[in-house]
Amino acid sequence: MARRPAKVRKTKAGNCTKVVKSEYRKITDLPPELLHMIFEYVKDDRWTMKRCAATCAVLREVAVEYLKYPSPRVYENLDHFMTFMGRHKKPTTTVRSLQLSAVALDASLMTEIKGLFPKLTYLTLRDISCTPPLPYHRPPPESLMQVESLRLESTRGGWSLCGMMHIISFLAPTTRLDIDLRGCEGFPDKFDPSCLASSPAVRELCIDSSYIPRRTSADVLDALSRTLAPESLKRVVIEYDSGDTVRALSALLGRIGSNVMNLYLRPCSRPWDAAKRQAWSDPFDDWQLLDISACKQLETLYLHIYVKRKENLNSRRAVSYAATGLLANYASPTLRKVTIDLHDLERPTTLGNRVVLKLQEFDKIVTAARFPNLQQFELKVGVSDDLYRKRHHEQKCREAALRALPGLHARNVLRIKVERTFA
Repeated sequence: MARRPAKVRKTKAGNCTKVVKSEYRKITDLPPELLHMIFEYVKDDRWTMKRCAATCAVLREVAVEYLKYPSPRVYENLDHFMTFMGRHKKPTTTVRSLQLSAVALDASLMTEIKGLFPKLTYLTLRDISCTPPLPYHRPPPESLMQVESLRLESTRGGWSLCGMMHIISFLAPTTRLDIDLRGCEGFPDKFDPSCLASSPAVRELCIDSSYIPRRTSADVLDALSRTLAPESLKRVVIEYDSGDTVRALSALLGRIGSNVMNLYLRPCSRPWDAAKRQAWSDPFDDWQLLDISACKQLETLYLHIYVKRKENLNSRRAVSYAATGLLANYASPTLRKVTIDLHDLERPTTLGNRVVLKLQEFDKIVTAARFPNLQQFELKVGVSDDLYRKRHHEQKCREAALRALPGLHARNVLRIKVERTFA
């Protein structure tokens, strides 16, 4: 008989090693000093840092110190943003561009922004509410914010004219000022010069107007002519929506535009549909609306011309009447480059038409005696969709333009570019 195996002797519980149960440790249980050491090691991995900052409040408080905020955007809740950024000193030094939307600003808040973001260069303000105290006592120059570039947008209202000029004068942009008025239906007030904090020396001014003709753009140009410092503007880009806007631009150039070197004009209220554009009329239809004679250093002039059918012309004037008149009567002899941007050309033969387009007038006006410094006369020929689909349309347009402008071609300054018209 096989021997039965011996029984295993049971061990008493009192002789066993006691196991101590404990909770799992988390990274959030680490002291901040160790978390800083960990994030210092992975700080160059932007995506890892962002994930850590989004994990929980404990990690976020440490991780944000290693994140960069080059272009934050704030909508409505400005107090929360300022409080959050105020708790973290390193991220505020990384802010270069800032966009604020639908918030209320005043001088004290803008001063706080200036102190909080020492490297802020570009500022965008959208639908801002600002009511400056009137009369406003100008602060010392050192208290102004002085950003490099400022952009103001109106998408659903909120701006007042005095508030807009007050902000411009307080922020004092040194390089560029952009104003987008395409969503502005008007201002509830009139301009009062006592709202100004300074006279900014802006070098570049760009204004986009509404597609629906309004008085808004003209009011802004009139206010800017009394807000910006004289003899500082170098480049002006204007979308005009009406004759009033063109007249206001004329007044602005007369007051503060003596050093403007580059002037770009284009209409903004043209219909998108090519057929409807034939019935639309350019509000800049008379060269007497825009006096640019004050621009004694003008070097670049950019103008648009919309070609119309002969049967759709409302007057006996050619569609080039305003452009040729401007060059003949007001343009400075310092011009180096002239660009004429034609749109909606349906037939190459129109380039030689002496009734509808009258392109030959440019050849008579832009002479070496009148503009001795001219280096380039650029003709951009924007053809219609039907002409664009035809074979050899580009060659025919070039040949027609050369026949219409033999003098400019002989001087070797004529440049012709044929492309499809885009609204």
